[in-house]
Amino acid sequence: MKELAARVLRTPPSPDESPARAERLAKAERMIDLGWSVAVLWGVLRMVGALWLQRASGGYEAAWLLDPVLILLLAYGLYRRSRACAVLLLAYVVVELWIAFHATGRPSGLGVALLLEVSFLTGLRGALLYHREMETAAGER
Repeated sequence: MKELAARVLRTPPSPDESPARAERLAKAERMIDLGWSVAVLWGVLRMVGALWLQRASGGYEAAWLLDPVLILLLAYGLYRRSRACAVLLLAYVVVELWIAFHATGRPSGLGVALLLEVSFLTGLRGALLYHREMETAAGER
């Protein structure tokens, strides 16, 4: 229970851990923080776009809010260090942007797409590194 509380609250590692492991865990945390914070920013921007579309069209469709809510849920999963959510977030942005680029016929916004993909890939790498370190720490006990 103590380890779960430390994981959720993101408390610093205990003093009995090696400095090298603490350094690798801190690096993994920074990578995860980059991924989920960019995902939250992207989700909020998509939410604002959906609300603007609702207001401009005068109609309402609940499906417009499905995309931002899914992005925000996956961002929360990445915040909680879920490898599955990190993979799904990366796959979601790749598929969504692929569909958008092929629908328009021109690659507008390619820079933003690459930034999103690199950020989410960094978050995925951080989640994998975090779980690897936690598994080796559990194996040494």
